[in-house]
Amino acid sequence: MDAHLSLVLAATIALTAILVAISAADFRRLIIPDELNLALAGTGLAFQMTTHADQLLSQMLFAVATLSAVWLIRHGHFAITGRIGLGFGDVKMLGAAACWISPLLMPVLLFIASASALLFIGGQVVALGPAAARVRVPFGPFIAAGLGCTWALEQFAGWNMGLLQ
Repeated sequence: MDAHLSLVLAATIALTAILVAISAADFRRLIIPDELNLALAGTGLAFQMTTHADQLLSQMLFAVATLSAVWLIRHGHFAITGRIGLGFGDVKMLGAAACWISPLLMPVLLFIASASALLFIGGQVVALGPAAARVRVPFGPFIAAGLGCTWALEQFAGWNMGLLQ
């Protein structure tokens, strides 16, 4: 087996394990532990360093920019509504997710995460009634779905947007 493919498969297994742990923790307690977000960021950066060391700095800058942008959105939403719509764990998770994927694929991740969350909430409303729309829903599992799908598209379907060789 090709060394690069072996590395991608090992990274995929690690990513899957971390995303499952994040999803379970967030569904159970509505909290994403910092240790899991650090593991997500660390393994993503380790993969990037191993496969694209020349692009590591730009990947890190993308992660910081993503974290900053999502934090500003969180802060702006709170300033306008007085309610917290996105937890700090979700903000940190999106920053950590940016360590894994091409910057041009972040909109795909966000679309998958948002659409799957809306479908989940819609299903809850249909199954349980309108009151289900007011229940707090963890966003981490949906970010996990977005990252997992986006990673698979990039690594296995060739959706690297022409950025990676």
